Amino acid sequence: MVSLCAATGVEAQSIAVNTDVAMLALQTYNVGAEMTIGNRSTLGLGVFTTNNPYWEKDTKAVGVQPEYRYYFGGRPMYHHFVGVSGLAVDYDTKIKNTRYDGFAVGGGVTFGYVVSLSNRWTIDAHAGVGVVVYHQKKTMDGVPDLSANNGTLTTHGYMGYQLLPTKIGVTLSYIIR
Repeated sequence: MVSLCAATGVEAQSIAVNTDVAMLALQTYNVGAEMTIGNRSTLGLGVFTTNNPYWEKDTKAVGVQPEYRYYFGGRPMYHHFVGVSGLAVDYDTKIKNTRYDGFAVGGGVTFGYVVSLSNRWTIDAHAGVGVVVYHQKKTMDGVPDLSANNGTLTTHGYMGYQLLPTKIGVTLSYIIR
């Protein structure tokens, strides 16, 4: 009898797998998962990587983005949401004659809207902004940049932070259950 009462109070958790099609368009391969954790909230985790995309031939990056979302539509994975997301990325890129090799972490706030395409398929548009802290080595055609750290070269590179877009995209999701 006790187990029967406990079973009737349990709600089914929804689990979805997804990919950000905007990132795919930029040759940044990604996959994610999202799981309901309450009546209006989910936890998600996405991973991404890129290696010499067409828009910047000398770029490599790999990263992870966890996110908590709160939905205003009365249930998870439906209509408007606000989220808190994190970001960690290891990167190595060359822009013109300057190479940036480093690691960045950050966090921010995301806003978005989910549209149901069917019982199992959804698509959402989202944008977020936050603070990103980075630690990188900067070299110009193989020569260390002495302008960093007030002209003092260190073996650890230099640190900085910026207010940046932390998440922008269009995600296609398939709800497994």
